[in-house]
Amino acid sequence: MRRHTISLALLLLLFALLGAREVFASAESRTYENTRKLLSAMDDVKNDSDRLAVLFKIGDRRIGDLIRALDDPDSDISLRAQIVIRYLGSAKGMRELIEWYDKRPNGHPIAGPVPLPLRDWDYKFINTNLIGKPPETWREIGVRYIYALAIDDSHQSKSKLDAIVKNASAVDESTFVGHAIKQIRTGTPRELITGERELAELVLDNAFFVSPEDKKHLTVRLLGFNGNKDKALVQVYINRGRLAEEWYHVVMRKCEQGWKFFSITPVAVS
Repeated sequence: MRRHTISLALLLLLFALLGAREVFASAESRTYENTRKLLSAMDDVKNDSDRLAVLFKIGDRRIGDLIRALDDPDSDISLRAQIVIRYLGSAKGMRELIEWYDKRPNGHPIAGPVPLPLRDWDYKFINTNLIGKPPETWREIGVRYIYALAIDDSHQSKSKLDAIVKNASAVDESTFVGHAIKQIRTGTPRELITGERELAELVLDNAFFVSPEDKKHLTVRLLGFNGNKDKALVQVYINRGRLAEEWYHVVMRKCEQGWKFFSITPVAVS
């Protein structure tokens, strides 16, 4: 009788575990469909910044959905998942994204920010695609890496940045690469940002990547925080008039005593 009772209890426990697993799988499927709809609706990070802010807010707890979306048959969904993972810059998301890149021997377009900390994968990418290559071939990814190296305080980043600056010594300052190099030389990219003012105003005052002459055309808007509120997404807009506009997205990381730049991404120019 006792053995029968134990067997029945174990059977009930097994059914309960199987039921819980099905419930969990069903809930996971529902969150994925919801995440996928959000990714599908986000056509462009500049024009759909509010949708991006929603994904930024929920992305840390939906990181499994975003990783799953990398393999979505719709290439637009895959690309947007990559972008959001890079805006969040979480350890799990970036680790899985890099593994996903490495499974594609023919390469894959790199889209979105370059978040800190820079990883071995990033340094290999810099060696292959920037150092030793003509600056005119770097395109937007070169500018993103210049800013990422500038705000990272590791010795390896400083060494790579020195090599990039040396390689681009003859680049005209009117180009995007030349402008980025000039701004990191004259600004204070790694400075801890403190103060009692609103975060958007602090970014406005400390936007080292914007030239002094452009600061009078500058507006800054806080788009939102991530779920833990230890990162903030900020839009920086330079309006010099029609056909002379630039948009940047900046992610700020909260420290004990203030904020630091986490990624700087030029997103559009007209």
